Order: sequence, then structure tokens, then C-alpha cells
Amino acid sequence: MFAARHLPPDQPALVRALRARGRSVHALRRRGADLGHAVPVARQLPSPAAAQRRWARAEPVFLPGILGRGPQRFAAQIQSALRMFDRLRAGGSLLAEFERRIGQDPDLRYSGSSQDGPDDREIERVFVDAWPGGERAAADLWAMLAWLATDRSDRSLRIRFSNGADGQEQWLAATDQTAGWVDLYAARAFPECAVILACAPLRRRLAALLGRPYRLSERILYNNTPDGGAVFHHDAETGQLGVVFSQLQGTTGWLAIGKRRLAALLHHCGHQRSVLAAMRALDDQDERLWRVLNRDAGFTAELAARGALFVLEAGDSILLPSHSRDDVAWHSVVGLGQRPSLAHSYGIFARRPDYPAAADPELAATPRTQAPPA
Repeated sequence: MFAARHLPPDQPALVRALRARGRSVHALRRRGADLGHAVPVARQLPSPAAAQRRWARAEPVFLPGILGRGPQRFAAQIQSALRMFDRLRAGGSLLAEFERRIGQDPDLRYSGSSQDGPDDREIERVFVDAWPGGERAAADLWAMLAWLATDRSDRSLRIRFSNGADGQEQWLAATDQTAGWVDLYAARAFPECAVILACAPLRRRLAALLGRPYRLSERILYNNTPDGGAVFHHDAETGQLGVVFSQLQGTTGWLAIGKRRLAALLHHCGHQRSVLAAMRALDDQDERLWRVLNRDAGFTAELAARGALFVLEAGDSILLPSHSRDDVAWHSVVGLGQRPSLAHSYGIFARRPDYPAAADPELAATPRTQAPPA
């Protein structure tokens, strides 16, 4: 099934004709690369069996409309977050924004902040410790504001929640309880997290696909600007079972496909001498392969012809499996529309089956639902 069709960039008359007939046609442009146009053609939820087959093959699972009316119920909070990102893009302070949002939180205490970290994209971090009942339960929980790309023509922003020294990947060793406090930090600062966390249809799908207790951690808020977005990459991190990306406002275009099928396509199109060579090349991209993946409208059309093009609207989610470094969904994102959008991306991690729900701050506490200051 095709979620979206691709039109080459040299067919403006066809684009105008489709739009005149009321069809949605989205220009796929990212940082100067014209990749053509995307035309949504199908918005049907896959059957549980079809979703299971795709998940097992490390192929993306598109879930259009799975969030129901969640984005509408949290419209005030979503608009508040969008206004916050506008202020941050104009040079505002993340610390000042968080002081307005959670400065009086009974469990989270400010412990420090930093600016301009080792990553050229990093802008600011805000650290908190968890002190429920007057005793410290977790330390060095942080939220990091960063540009999405090093190319400053792309004004897309993201806020990632984690803990410890990320250069040493200490978050990989976090206990469920520490991760739970990080998750609660995100939910307290951005109550629209409940759109995903309280979505019963989505949670049922995840439970069926995973077949084990899980948590949604390492949360990231994305504010993708038009013509911005992430280039092709994967999320095969140690201990991470996959990612659930949810669109809360606006629209994004996606190219998403399992690594093995991507390698086979690169070989089929003559970009690699064999599938094995393509698998290896994806792990160590050179400039030529990078341009094929991210700036070649012809290769984008080949991906779309194999069902790898998706258009996410508010209320949609897409699941990206990560079974291993070779069995993982590769993906890239293009910001669509006229305004920056809002989306949440959560890593999927196994939770210890014997871990009591009452001991998990994320499960034991209900995120506040009032809108933060405008």
C-alpha cells in the first residue's frame, strides 16, 4: 500500500492541476535540495497482522489518525509550545521558559544550566534533580535545546530530555526509575505529552508489537521548519527497541524504509556494486552516497515507488523498529507547510517485568494538563 505518491520537481503543471482539484500536494524541499512533491493517497490504519509483519521486518509502521482527538484536546498546550519555540528561535532562554513552566514543581528542583556545549548545534541545557518528599531520588536530569542541523539556513529546533553525560552515553545505563524521572520532567514541562502517553489505541498497538513491558523514554520535541528536517539516519541505539514519532501540529514528509531494502535499492539503482557493499556503505557514508540519499530527486522517486514515502499530519504516528544495526528503519524528514510544526519522538525501551508501576514516577503520577504560560 502506498501512503503517498511522488511527483518529480519538473512537473509544475501537474502540481497546479492537482491542487486545483483540491488535492494536497506538498513540495519536498530541504536546505536547497528539491526532491519533488508528495501527494497523500492513503490514510488507513494497517491491520494488526500487517503491522506485525512490517515491525518484524524492521519496516516503518504508519499509523494515520491513531492519536484521535488528542491534539485537539491539548490545543492550548500545543500552541503554547509553538510560541515558546518561536521565542527560542529568536534568541530566548530555555531556562526562562522552564522557570515559567515548572519553576514551582513540587518534585523537580533546578540544579544548573549551560550554554553552547561541545556539539555545534547545542544551544542550552537546563538541569534538574528529583526530590520527591524531600529526598533526592535522581540527579543530573537535563533538557537540551539544539538546532536540528549545523546549516543555519535550517531554523528547526529540538528539545531532548535525558540524564548524565551524553558524551559517555550514561543514559544507556539509566535505571527504570531514573529514566522515569526524566520522562516525568518532560511530561511536567510539556503536558501535551499526554496526547501520546494516554492514547489507548497507540499503546495497545505497541503492546501487541512488543509483547513485553516497555517504557517511552529519551523524549524529544521537534519544531521542524518549512524546508528543514533531518537527513537519512537510523536510531539503532543499544537497548532501544524502536521509536514512536507523533505529529501534534503541522505536517512533515517522511522517507522511511528498512536498511536491508534500502541497501537492495541502492544496488538495484547502480549506486553500489552489491547489496552487501551497500549495507557496509550505509554504515560509513561518503559524500557521494550522502548526496544520493538526501539530495537526489530521482532516488527519492525510487523510494516512493516502493512505498517508502509518508506524509504525517496532526494526529498521525509512525513507528520505527530497531532490532539491530542491520535490522532497523532508516528515515529522513522534511518540514512541510508554511509554519514550523510540533512533533514528539519517544524511544521505546524494555521495562523490567517485575518493576512495580507504583515505583515509576511516570506511571504513578498524572501529568498536569493545564496550559503553561503563553
